[in-house]
Amino acid sequence: MAKESSEAKRARKAAAKEVARARAALIAAGDIPGYLRQSSAATRPPKSRHKVVQAPPDRAAKALIPPTDTELRPREREQYADNAPRVWVRGERNAQDD
Repeated sequence: MAKESSEAKRARKAAAKEVARARAALIAAGDIPGYLRQSSAATRPPKSRHKVVQAPPDRAAKALIPPTDTELRPREREQYADNAPRVWVRGERNAQDD
C-alpha cells in the first residue's frame, strides 16, 4: 500500500472534522439521530427476579480460650528473632550477636 502524502492526510482529517462538527451542531440543536436515541426500556433499570431479604444479625463470638488471671510465663531467650543463629540472618555474613 502506498504511503499517503501529508497534504492528502491533512485534507482527509479536515473533511472528517467538518463532518463531525456538522453532526455535533445537529445534536446540539436537538436533532438526535436514530442510532443515538435510547429506547424507553433502556432508561429504566431492568426488573430484578431476586427477592431481597434482610440477613439475621450475627451472634456474638465466643472466645476459644477463656481469659485467666494467671501471669504469662516468661519465654526463653532463643525464641526471639534478635537472638537467631548467624546462619539464619539473611544478607549478613558477619552478623553479630547481642
